[in-house]
Order: sequence, then C-alpha cells, then structure tokens
Amino acid sequence: MQPILPPMNAYSFLARAAELWPSKVAVTARGESVTFGELLKRSEELKHALFEAGIRPGVGLGLVAANGPEFLVGLFAGLASGAVVMPISENLRPQEVNRMLELVPLAGVLHEGSFSHDLPRSTETQRGRFSIAMRPREYHLKVAPGVPNAAVIRFTSGTTGSAKGVVLSHQTVFERTEAAVEGLQLSQGDAVLWVLPMAYHFVVSILTYVRYGIAVVVPDGDSPEQLISSAQQHSPQMLYGAPAVVQSLINAPSGLSLPRSMRVVSTSSCLYPQHARTFEQRFGTSVEQLYGLFEVGLPLGSGLVSGGDGASVGRALPRYEAAILDPAGQQLPAGHMGSLAVRGPGMFDAYLAPYRPAADALLHGWFLTGDLAVQSYDGSITVKGREKSVINVAGNKVFPEEVEGVINSYPGIQASRVYGLEHTQSGEMVVAEAVPQQGASIDVTALATYLSEKLSRYKLPSALRLVDSIERTDSGKIRRVAQG
Repeated sequence: MQPILPPMNAYSFLARAAELWPSKVAVTARGESVTFGELLKRSEELKHALFEAGIRPGVGLGLVAANGPEFLVGLFAGLASGAVVMPISENLRPQEVNRMLELVPLAGVLHEGSFSHDLPRSTETQRGRFSIAMRPREYHLKVAPGVPNAAVIRFTSGTTGSAKGVVLSHQTVFERTEAAVEGLQLSQGDAVLWVLPMAYHFVVSILTYVRYGIAVVVPDGDSPEQLISSAQQHSPQMLYGAPAVVQSLINAPSGLSLPRSMRVVSTSSCLYPQHARTFEQRFGTSVEQLYGLFEVGLPLGSGLVSGGDGASVGRALPRYEAAILDPAGQQLPAGHMGSLAVRGPGMFDAYLAPYRPAADALLHGWFLTGDLAVQSYDGSITVKGREKSVINVAGNKVFPEEVEGVINSYPGIQASRVYGLEHTQSGEMVVAEAVPQQGASIDVTALATYLSEKLSRYKLPSALRLVDSIERTDSGKIRRVAQG
C-alpha cells in the first residue's frame, strides 16, 4: 500500500492540468508531442515503479533526463511518490556529480540510461525509458528533515566557487509558481520555445507551465536555423533562453526571420546592450530581460533592453520588492551602488550541506543576491557586477561585466570573459579572453586600441588573448576564474 501524501503537493499541478486539458499538448521534443493526459498516465506508471523500487516520502531522488517529456515524467513521478527530487544535469562532470552525491544522501537516481554514476553497491531496475538505481538502505534517509514537506533540491551553478544545495518545500513551489505566471505574463494555451536546461530551470518555468496549461516546445537543436525553424513551425508566444541564444540568432543566415508576435526573453545573466541592439536591427524584435534566482524565483524583469543599459534588469515584478543595501543592511537612496537585495513570495526554505535554514541566511527578510547594483529614481535596477568577481586594481574597482560589454561591442567578437589575477604592484590585474565570430579575423592590437578609447586606463586588460570558446556553467553563465 502506497503512503498517503500531504494535501499540498506540486503533483496536483499535473493532475489538475490533465483533468482540465487532457488532449492539449504539454511538451514537444525530438518529434514527440505529449499531452497533459498522456503525461499524467506515464507519471502515474513511473510513480508505482518508484514505490516498488523502495522510494518513500522524504527520501532524496536524483533525476537525470534530457530536455523533453521524460524530464517532466520523472519530475512529477518523483513528486507524486513523496520524494525530494534533485534534478542533475546530464552535462555535469563526473567529479561534480560525485560531489553532489557525497553531500546529499540520495536513496536513488532515476535516469534515462546515459548517466555515469558512482552509487555504492547500487541495484538497478529498468522501467520504460528510465533506469532506477537504488542505494543501500542506510541511504534511505530524509534529506531535508528540517524542511516540512520538502519538494525539490537544486544546486546553484557555482560560477566562482562551490555550488550550494537549495531546498524548496511544496508550499514554496505553490507560492512561487503563482507569482511567476503573473511575472511571465503567460496564460493557458500559450506555448514557450524552451532553450534552457530543464535541470536548472524547472520551478518558475516547467512546473509553472504545467500548472497553468502552457506548452513547452524544445527545439531539435541549438543552431540558429533549428531555433528559427521551431519558432516558425510552432508559433510560440515566447522564446525563453540565455544571452548566448540571442547572440547565436544574430548570426543566423540573412534569409531567416522570427515571428514578429513572439516575445524574446533573455535570462540567467545580463545581456550586453550591443547584442540587444544588433538583435533588434536584425529581427525587428526587442529583447526583454528577466532576473531569476533559485533561492527567490523571478523577482525582477525589464521592459525592452535595447532602449537603455543592457545591464538593467528592470523593476521588481508583481508581489516582489527590491532594494540596494549598504554593508550594514540599510537601504541606500537612488543612484548609490550597493548590494542588490530582493524579497517576496516563495523564498527558499534552506541550504543543505551544511544545513542552514533560510531565516538564518536572510538579512531582515531580504535575500542578498551577491550582485552590486544601482537603483534609479523610477525603480529600475542596473546590475554592475558580482561582488565576488570585482577586480581591485590599485584600489579601483573593475567590474568584469562592464569590460566584457565593451569587448563584445567590437565588430567580429562573439563573447568574452574578464577576470583578475594577482599582481605584485597593483594587487590585481585585468585579464581578458575573447572569442571571434565564425569567419571573423580579429587584430588584437586594434581591439586593444578600441578598448583604450572606451575604458579608463585602470580597467584596460593587461593581458588580452583570443580563444576558441569560453567555459560556461551548465545554466549558461560564464564560469569565472577564481581570483588569486
């Protein structure tokens, strides 16, 4: 007999969607379209298989699945079983996965078969497209006993240091998805062209979409041609992706175009103004920005990027507040730079390993995002850069994001990364890497001259080199080089 779950469980999102819109398509990927009704049926079948394998309420369940129907099936089956589901990106390095498995005592991992894991003395069973790898009984513990009715765990992307496990309860998921759909301005029957890893973006996106009857369209690939083809075929109301997607589309063949009615939304990191302007010139469509954090949800959103500073992430979305705080936690007036803080519904419940409840991590109810920012008199927020990545050159603060924005405005540059290294005289020096666009020939000396005309002397890179690619986290953010 399966255990009775608490009445508040995000699995109800799917159950309700299947009742209201059983024949409506919930997700399309790799030529397969799955309705809400079919999604419920497959999730129910997998839920029973998880129970037979030994999954019980409160234990941890890893989920490894590619973007598409199986991710949704695995996520909802895990929630239905009462497990605390921890999506794991299939693109993570083995050492990163093993570190997560060390920190979180997962009872098992649900995967599509492409997952290389290090589960001691595990047993494995096959259920449809999934394999269920179970650990010994001593691992079948409640992974977040301090969080009543815990639902999901996600590790932050760890751009400059170790990633942290963040726990959300079912109540938090309910609150957050309700606020998110209002901020996203989507409604039942809409469709989203999805160009982000589901393993990192699944609460204010995937769970929200299912709850409100919004379809997810996963393109067949990430090339500009494939993205545009999917947009033309499915006519989604929104394209939702990282800045790299916007940059990629800019280089699409001149004969291809996007639907004018489709909103283009950039998230996960700031979009540089030059790329936003070029995109608008190319497609006649402006780009919006949304600022999201797994600890908080979607607290901030902008109007159009092209009309102003590309680092602006807009104003606080409905139900949220934003403030700029000084080191003592006092709010700063407009025009002063300080720590960006946000608060609102659906705040996270706790950190794991070591366990730390949200109440101990917040400052007077505010979550400190780790970004330095300025708020204008109209309430809009301009992010200057990450506090941990600021480069100190002879007492002067250099924001890598600002220097990257200038480098990326140079014709023929696709992307860049700026970081600091120790220097015996100035404390730190600025180092830059730039990726040329395909087929572009970049003169490094000419690029350096261009930078000297647009940046103060202390912001100029002491070392500037061309590279083939820049390492990013699996969520699409630039992986910062640890300073020192």
